[in-house]
Parts: sequence; C-alpha cells; structure tokens
Amino acid sequence: MKGCVDSPSAGNQELEWQFDPWRERPAKTGLLLLFNLAILAVVYLTFPEKGWTGLAAVLLFGATLSMLVPIRYRLDESGVTVHFLGIRSFRPWAHYRNFYSHGNGIFLTAMARPSALDPFRGHFIFFNRNREQVVAYAGRHIRR
Repeated sequence: MKGCVDSPSAGNQELEWQFDPWRERPAKTGLLLLFNLAILAVVYLTFPEKGWTGLAAVLLFGATLSMLVPIRYRLDESGVTVHFLGIRSFRPWAHYRNFYSHGNGIFLTAMARPSALDPFRGHFIFFNRNREQVVAYAGRHIRR
C-alpha cells in the first residue's frame, strides 16, 4: 500500500493505494467465495445443463468480482483512476457532484442528491487503512 505521495511537479499531494480483499478481510472474502460456489452447486443440481451453471457463474462472479480481486486506486489533482483486472478507468473530479463515506469505503457519485441511480452513476472506492485521508481528499475536490 502506498499512502500519501508528494507530487513534486504539481506541488500537491496524491493518494495511491491497493485494496486486496484477501489481505484486508480474508474471512469475509472466503465466505463470499464459498457462498458463490454453494449457489453454483444449487444451480447445477437444479438445472444440470452446463449452460445454466455457466451463465450463473458469469453473473454471480461478475457481480462480486470487485470484492474478490485486488484493485488499485489513485486520487490526484486531475481526478480518480482505478485499475481493475488490468483495465484503467479515469474520471475527472468535475464528473462527481457528491460523496458518501461508509465503513469500508467511499462512494463517489455524479448525482447531486441521493438517488436510486447512484449505483449506476458512481464509483465505490475501498479504504485501505486510509479512511481519513481519502474522505478529506474527496472533500477538497468535490463541490457539494
């Protein structure tokens, strides 16, 4: 994990860290994996065709993958960068209009007020023992 890193060229700070669910919360991550496998076993026993089990696996693991594999985050003056499964995603700070801090992460949203569309218009960023730093950084860059 990297914490706060000074950016000499901009004279500002940036935050960069990695969240690894197997290190940060191994019991919960293991239980999630077992739960996923149990659901797949039930699907296979109910519908023995391999296609249904495969479809269930794609949907189930697709929905929970961010809780099973490491994710890297970088917050700097230009915006938020997320590296997930080798894919880089970037959003400028202007994209976000609000944020909500939770126990294990922060939700950055493009919606000005809480909305049912929040899960589709925002990003959940997991903390890695850097809660105060991340919340303060988002608070400086997102105009509520």
